[in-house]
Amino acid sequence: MASFLFTQQSHAWQQMFRRSQSGSFMSRLLAWLALGLILAVGLLFVVTVLLLSWLLIPLLMFKKRKLAKSRATAGSPIRGQGEVIDGMIVEIREESRR
Repeated sequence: MASFLFTQQSHAWQQMFRRSQSGSFMSRLLAWLALGLILAVGLLFVVTVLLLSWLLIPLLMFKKRKLAKSRATAGSPIRGQGEVIDGMIVEIREESRR
């Protein structure tokens, strides 16, 4: 029963596909040109973004290295926000606590 329904449905799909392919040559050509144009624009966009990233990555790494080097030579800490907390270390011995 299931195989009969499957074959019946597949024949219906084949007939529908044959009817849809009976369009004119100009409509097919226009569809192919539109799809080709969309693919070309997409490819151009992807290649542009890829090349832009290849150009920007070394530039950003250079700027980050330059900034880190300038922080190291200025004496400010590399990590954090550059804030310095002044304080005094007090040593507490265990015997003096009791």
